[in-house]
Amino acid sequence: MYAHFKGTIDNKMADRIILDVNNIGYEIYMPESEILSLENDSKEVKIYTYLNVREDDMKLFGFTSFKKLEFFKKLISVSGVGPKVALGIISNIDVSDMCVAIATDNIATLKSIPGIGPKMAQKIIFELKDKVIKDQMIGITEKRDIKSKVNPNEIEAITALQVLGYSQNQIKDIISKLDISGNTVEEIIRKVLKEVQNI
Repeated sequence: MYAHFKGTIDNKMADRIILDVNNIGYEIYMPESEILSLENDSKEVKIYTYLNVREDDMKLFGFTSFKKLEFFKKLISVSGVGPKVALGIISNIDVSDMCVAIATDNIATLKSIPGIGPKMAQKIIFELKDKVIKDQMIGITEKRDIKSKVNPNEIEAITALQVLGYSQNQIKDIISKLDISGNTVEEIIRKVLKEVQNI
């Protein structure tokens, strides 16, 4: 319903802000890390929002980037992850790092986030891994066709590296020059990053 708001910050609290838009104050809940990054001055800011509607309550949740908003929507689609938990996750870990952890089954990284236990970490990975891979594999329409050509670890490594901002062509060019047979996802990622640093 509300894609974004553009206005000035009237007030900041620990878990939300009041955004003044044409003399109307909107209460928007945000990750603590994002609230701290906002300057309380007359500069206009753009906040991407999601309206969460329940029987007895309506709340706006906001983010400074569309990417974070989209990831927030993915998180709250996981059973047991409500908006407040999702805000806590985004406040404590970079979205790209979270996507890498999901794509590579890195439960340890997820468990290190306050409020996320082993069961919740497993559930997030189980329910979001395919979505993360689908979003990040640019130009790939049929994953099963790719799997017939390369091993699953390579697919996940490519996905994770794309999340970090590298292009698929750049990654594949580097991997083609490396011996990754028998390597884990993490080992492939480390090898590719090492080659990137040497370029």
